[in-house]
Amino acid sequence: MAVKIVETYSVSPPPPGGGAKQSLPLVYFDMIWLNSILTEDLHFYPVKCSRSHFLNTIVVQLKNSLSLTLKHFYPLASNIIFPLTPSAMPVTAAAALALTVATSDADFSTLVSNSPKPAAEFHQFVPQMPPPLHSAADIRFGAIAIQLTHFPDKGICVGLTIHHSVCDANALSRFLCTWAAINKGGDSDSDSIKNLLPSYSRDSIQDSDRLTLFHWNQIKKSKPTVSLTLPLPNFNKLVRATFKLSDAEIKKLKSFATIKNPSTFVVVCAHLWTSMAKLDDDDNDEPYYLGSPIDCRRRLDPPFPDNYFGNCVMPLLAVSTHGRLKGNGGFAVAVTAVVAAIKVVGKSTRVSEFFENRSEIMSELIGKKAVWVAGSSRIDHYGEDTDYGWGKAVKFECIHTDFQGAVHLCKGREGGVEMGLSMEKGKMGIFADVFNKFLHINSNL
Repeated sequence: MAVKIVETYSVSPPPPGGGAKQSLPLVYFDMIWLNSILTEDLHFYPVKCSRSHFLNTIVVQLKNSLSLTLKHFYPLASNIIFPLTPSAMPVTAAAALALTVATSDADFSTLVSNSPKPAAEFHQFVPQMPPPLHSAADIRFGAIAIQLTHFPDKGICVGLTIHHSVCDANALSRFLCTWAAINKGGDSDSDSIKNLLPSYSRDSIQDSDRLTLFHWNQIKKSKPTVSLTLPLPNFNKLVRATFKLSDAEIKKLKSFATIKNPSTFVVVCAHLWTSMAKLDDDDNDEPYYLGSPIDCRRRLDPPFPDNYFGNCVMPLLAVSTHGRLKGNGGFAVAVTAVVAAIKVVGKSTRVSEFFENRSEIMSELIGKKAVWVAGSSRIDHYGEDTDYGWGKAVKFECIHTDFQGAVHLCKGREGGVEMGLSMEKGKMGIFADVFNKFLHINSNL
């Protein structure tokens, strides 16, 4: 099931200009990700075409539409500059996006199934970042790399490796939707595409100068992450699987909650959290956390526009105990804890408070049990907006969760919510039993 690299390209915005000479400063929302693991996503599309059609038609179209898209999303055709001189600050600088074209004889139908599959098989479809450039003045490294893998007469995988410091999932989703729309023949001047285009204004960021300098003084002491994370010791034991909650099942979960009108996010996280709590035999009162990224665009004062490009997230941190979550009534306990955590991050003052004390807050979690969530139940990887002209994606995989043990959430292809997990095979079986049993037992309530 080896992948064969066919060609590599450097893709830039079309001349003249098109944002290619512009740079974007990194603010505190971005800086905190400079030394974090890279984000790795795979989007699978069921496209039955020959190798020649893929290389001579589909790849050519994708390259052209990608260049046109980068005119608007110029930071993705950039290097991130990590300065080594005292007075400089990190920014993006014009470069090019690395595009790899590959073919594979892997079993496409197995890869896009929801059942457990060896996690290691997916990493060959993730693009490698170009080597970083080191000098006495700075370290320069890629913002994003893309790999297009063809499965002859079966499908195409669009794989991405993204340095999180350039943007969050909201901004990346807008980039992909714009690329898909232009590739499908859309006019970049049309209203539908204009609504996706990014805003780069940094003028009104809450406490920007103070918090940006504060975090840079901490982060510049370390080195940035410039390449993919090495596999963990038990990497070959991991399997990946997808669990779905239909709209009807989510409605059922909401009926179990003891609060009025809980959101989809609340009940999905509560069900995930309590299911994970039942994976081992611990039954104590030690703190047990659930962490999830929360979009802060509308929580700032003044609020950001939805199309703000960059990072604008902070973690929601819900806390209970292992014993309470695992015991009778654990779901209701989890719902209450998640709702309480949402109320905390709902205050605009909380954003500044968190980033002023981020190191202390996050250090308190070291060694503690936690379920970490990646993605968002609001992001749609399967919608018509991500159709490049071949139909909707058939599968999405968030690959970097192999390294951090997080659970990825997104909208489901047929509605509802999908959860992508990576864990050892034995634990995956236990989780599946627990996850499905709760809905089954309570089906008549």
